[in-house]
Amino acid sequence: MLNLNNLFQAGAIFQCRKAIPVWGRADANEKISVEFAGQTVYTRSNSKGAFKVRLNAVEPGGPYVLKVTLCSSGESVICNDILVGEVWLASGQSNMEYLIGADSATHNCTNPKGLNRAQEKEFKESIKNPEKLRFIVVEKNASAIEEDDFIGKWQYMTAENAPFCSAVAAWFGKYIQEKIDVPVGLIVSAWGGTIAEAWTSRSGLLNNPETAHLANQLDRINSEDDLWDSTLVNNWNNTIPAAYIDSGNEGVKWGWAENNFDDSSWVNMQVPGSWIQQKISGNGAIWARKELSLSGEWQGKDLLLELGGIDKQDITYFNGVEIGRTGKGSETQWYDKKRSYKIPASLVKAGKNVIAVRAYSFLYDGSFNGDSSCYNLISTDDGKKIELAGEWKACAEKDFGILAGNSLRLGPGNANTPSILFNGMIKPLLPYALRGAIWYQGESNANDIYNSESYFKKLENMVRDWYYNFEQGEFPFIQVQLAYFYRGIENSKCNPNSTWAVLRENQRLLTEKMDNVYMASAIDIGDHNDIHPQDKKSVGYRMAQNALYNVYRYTDVVPCGPMYKSYIVENGKIRLFFDNADGMYIKEDCEQSFFVSGIDGKYYPADEVIIDGSSIIVSSENVQYPCFARYAWADDPVCSLYNSADLPASSFQTRNEKNL
Repeated sequence: MLNLNNLFQAGAIFQCRKAIPVWGRADANEKISVEFAGQTVYTRSNSKGAFKVRLNAVEPGGPYVLKVTLCSSGESVICNDILVGEVWLASGQSNMEYLIGADSATHNCTNPKGLNRAQEKEFKESIKNPEKLRFIVVEKNASAIEEDDFIGKWQYMTAENAPFCSAVAAWFGKYIQEKIDVPVGLIVSAWGGTIAEAWTSRSGLLNNPETAHLANQLDRINSEDDLWDSTLVNNWNNTIPAAYIDSGNEGVKWGWAENNFDDSSWVNMQVPGSWIQQKISGNGAIWARKELSLSGEWQGKDLLLELGGIDKQDITYFNGVEIGRTGKGSETQWYDKKRSYKIPASLVKAGKNVIAVRAYSFLYDGSFNGDSSCYNLISTDDGKKIELAGEWKACAEKDFGILAGNSLRLGPGNANTPSILFNGMIKPLLPYALRGAIWYQGESNANDIYNSESYFKKLENMVRDWYYNFEQGEFPFIQVQLAYFYRGIENSKCNPNSTWAVLRENQRLLTEKMDNVYMASAIDIGDHNDIHPQDKKSVGYRMAQNALYNVYRYTDVVPCGPMYKSYIVENGKIRLFFDNADGMYIKEDCEQSFFVSGIDGKYYPADEVIIDGSSIIVSSENVQYPCFARYAWADDPVCSLYNSADLPASSFQTRNEKNL
């Protein structure tokens, strides 16, 4: 018996100019030879059959053949078409998981004219060397047990395969490969909606005083008898109490979708909006109905119904007929995805028409998301539009009360169980040789101020944990500073309560503390209504620029936008100093987003912003004795400051409020 870890298969890419670990399993105490790129090394499996060797570093090139042989029997595993080049691990949550062909898996971006479709087309048409850009996707595995292997296959980045790769990783890899002209391999290991603690090992959790208690908590949880029922392990439904799983659509049986149903006794609901906050119902299923009176010119025309994201799932009807549905079971990924449902002409009549939406949410908020512009009825014939935002009628079908995160059971299947994704999706990759890691995560750690403020230590701890476990020293780690996103909170342009601003600041500060941690900001390329902005090309490009400058030492690229460095108070004004400040400018027709405060911490908009070389002078007539400044401090801030490379400045504050 001879088996290699799944990373070692035909079409793999090995890291150049580093020792190359190769490992797998055989019978106990077997002598094993490993041949690759003109070298042969030997080892012996241990008493349990595990073995590992490290080949000498190899320059970029190939293709090569990897041959691993049991010396006693001659049994061999042969992997052809191996290239040696640059290998990057791409990890994080849904914005890293988001695919080039986003409607083929997790993210349902069905608009054929959407930016994601245009970028997919551009990517496919611009691939120059698909055989030199390859990827492997680690299958999701929320395992409470440390896994030795995973399911996944190395693939060429062809037009046929590309839609199944992370969009950020694909664009990043493409830019790197074309610039340095060596093979590039991408290992994608990502899971939407997950926290950094889930990607940290148990021993790593113990190294952080703020997470050490989680390791002991998990020891107790993982010892429970029914947790290990084989029918539940790795099943998301295991994390949701059975009483809260949707037991079926009762409302449609009661006629709630029908045109002639009398909903006069239902309560009024503002759409978009939260039915929980409007005290219509708790978590569970509610129905929202909108009556329309259409003139004769609408009769018999094909229509398009647009709705914002519905937290978390919906079934939608027009005049009693189902026209579309999104989400099922315990799926959570659809809560912010805009709906677009076709209404056939045969259903459309002059006079009274009724839209009915059954919305279901089993956790956290229950709401119709986005802003009023997301809710429309459109004629596909002439483009005429009826705006649907405003007052609807609503009624609860199932009211579970208000369910919070502690309603979920930690353990197998719950991807936000601390250390569980390290066990199932990082541990199987250890210690594959890497150039570095790219990381797009943080949204799920920005839900409240405690998690945002503690993110610095949590992410630092995770990075150091990876350094230790990959056994390669401190490799480059490039993170994405979170894009702007409106979370339904009434933000001022400088929101002192913004948890996203605090988390972004923690991301920035980590680059100051750790030498090999870098940051590419996406703060200005978000989507006001969508936590999954479609512009993944720009994110990949910015991460690639960062890598080309900081890792590959190309001096002809700019790694990032202006990065705040320090400040002084002079003559009743604050002077801010920046790195990467060449050609700094404030975008025309854009509100400035600098704010100034005194010792009291009350911030006022700067009424004077003067660029002076690599520094900026700010002041406010409302602050006689300025002490501190902030820039772009909100969930969805105005971003006005750029450098000559048209890269945005990172948000920042001149000091930590907690240290006052």
